[in-house]
Order: sequence, then C-alpha cells, then structure tokens
Amino acid sequence: MKKNLIITFLLTSSFVFSQHINTRFISVKKGQTEKFEKGVAKKTVTFNSKEGDLRFYTFMVNDGENMGNYMRVRYEDDMKGFDKNPSKEAMKLWNSEVADVMTNMAGRRLTLNKTASHVVVSPFSKPLRTVMEYNFKGSKSDEFWRFRNNVAKAVKESGADIFMEVWNCGSGCNGNMAMVVFGHNNYEGMGIDNSVEWEKVYNKYNELNGDGSYDKDISNFAGSLEMYGRSTYTMTFMPELSSPEVMSIDKLYTN
Repeated sequence: MKKNLIITFLLTSSFVFSQHINTRFISVKKGQTEKFEKGVAKKTVTFNSKEGDLRFYTFMVNDGENMGNYMRVRYEDDMKGFDKNPSKEAMKLWNSEVADVMTNMAGRRLTLNKTASHVVVSPFSKPLRTVMEYNFKGSKSDEFWRFRNNVAKAVKESGADIFMEVWNCGSGCNGNMAMVVFGHNNYEGMGIDNSVEWEKVYNKYNELNGDGSYDKDISNFAGSLEMYGRSTYTMTFMPELSSPEVMSIDKLYTN
C-alpha cells in the first residue's frame, strides 16, 4: 500500500491542480422542457447571479448517449467551496419549479489540471464544446499524461487559438478518468480549430520534442487507454440558464 501511495504521488506531483466542478446530467420529462428551462432560469437569476453566490452553468448535450439532456455544472475555486450548500430558499424554489419534471444522472466531481490545460480567453466566448472522456490504464499513466502535457505546452508555444480544459475525475467515475474539453466559437470554428489551428500545434510539438514525436506520443497515448476508453460528444452553453460572466472565474485561466 505504501509503495502504491508513493507511486501515485510521483505521478501527480508535477501537475498543477486548482479549480473544481461538480457535474451532472439532467433528463427532463417529455413535454416539460419549457417548464424546466423557465424554472432553472428563475432559480439561477435569483440565487446564482451575484458575486458570492454559488456558480452554476448549464449546457445542452447535442449528441451521444445523453443527446437532448442537460449538463449542469457547479464551479468552485477550491474544495472548501463545496462545504457551502444552496440556501433553503434556493432549494425550495428549485423543488417547486423543476424537481418534479427532471431526473439527475451521473454526478461527478472533477479538478482542473492546469498543466495540461490552455485557457486564455473567457469560456463564455467559446459556447460550443467538444468533450472527450478518456479512461486510461493506471500502469500507462505516464504515456497518457506525457502526451496531454506536451500538447498543452505546444498549444501555448505555437500561439494556436485553442481553448482546452483538462479535468481529472476525483469521484463518481469508473477507473482512471480524465475529461478533455475543447471550446469553439461555432461549428465552423470547430472545423478551423481541428485543422488550421491544430496543424500549428502539431508542428510546434515536433519542434519542441523532436521530429516524429507527435505521432509516436499519440500512438502511446492511444495505447494507454482502456478498451473502449474514449467517448466524444458536443454540447452547447446556455447562458440564460447559467450564472453571468460578471461573476469571477479568473482562477480558471492558465496564464
């Protein structure tokens, strides 16, 4: 056990962990979407819109197994923030407005890995998200994180317009799970990010790590994943159901 704890520490000590989120998917009863969205908007503007309030953000899942469901995200700058619960008044409004038409699913707690992330613009400016969830083998964590960390450095050094968050799962997940989130202006921007901008990352990666290193490292990265260890979906930010941009999220930025 002691040996395992030491190994875990060595594998994670070079990472910079900071911000934290709780996420959950929400399914809504057929025909109750309008009621749900009005209730969430009312609760959010009443109890989650001023500095010092709990911060919640809502996304609509566009595809994948949760297509048509919502992702609701609570954001905190540090873990102690989760010691604060929603007020009784907030919960009363939530229960009266939306609780009877929705079901919570797949709750998770995740922590931002700043070493592997690149966030230099407001998340509000990139409303379309590509979410890639990975399950990797514990014995291959070096290969997994080598690529993720090197990619983040290549993004920064290349100047590519890439918005990339990497979240480590702390609870609610099966096995070793990381969630990589790319932000885009829109679907046209997604295409540009995946081609023109990513070519800059590819070239800079090879410049920093040696010719052919990108292809070698991404191959090792793929080999670090569990069987069926990757899922991808997109989702769209819903500002009308979310805390406003004026509420501080400065600590999310990696620069």
